[in-house]
Amino acid sequence: MTTASFRRTILCTLALSLAPGCGALSAKGEEGAARYFSLELAPAPPGVVPAELPAAAPAGAELRLGRVTSAPHLEERMVFRNSAREIGYYRERRWTEPPEMFLGPLLARALFERRGLRQVVSGPGPTLDVQLVALDEIRAPELMARVVVVAQLHDARLVLWEETFTVERAVVRKKGGDPAVATVDALGEALRVAVDSVADQAVRVLAESR
Repeated sequence: MTTASFRRTILCTLALSLAPGCGALSAKGEEGAARYFSLELAPAPPGVVPAELPAAAPAGAELRLGRVTSAPHLEERMVFRNSAREIGYYRERRWTEPPEMFLGPLLARALFERRGLRQVVSGPGPTLDVQLVALDEIRAPELMARVVVVAQLHDARLVLWEETFTVERAVVRKKGGDPAVATVDALGEALRVAVDSVADQAVRVLAESR
């Protein structure tokens, strides 16, 4: 066998022996590809009336939607908790936007469209600041979605009201369903309830302060 033939034989043997491994690495990489999820709620179909309508704001009641922020640990990657003191991040599950970007539009819709508050855009007026403290999948003792929102209503001088809202929903995983979608659905429902609670209480406080 010539030197050139020997080299060709060695190269072919190496290529065949490495091929399965290369395929496995490629498949593994595809399985770990990032998946992006949104918390935007689909609008109700035309003609569908909610089971419970929100309380309307007092005539002429005004409000500025101020800072809408989220806790530092909430980022693009989805968060899970194994205990009250330990958090982790999914490598492949990510939000399409920073979490506070979902909260702001939901609040604006709940306050100004659904409850009829007049939106203050300049000058003095009561201001609502909101922080998203938790948007977590709780793994123990049972699988839950937890949303925690802190709301503060203030004017130029005083804090008129401050409250923490905690909403939990069970994550229901259907047989053959996608576990990630089940978690996102539960988090979306919990966030909707938290936003409605903040909006209802803000309307009540504004009515009492008039």
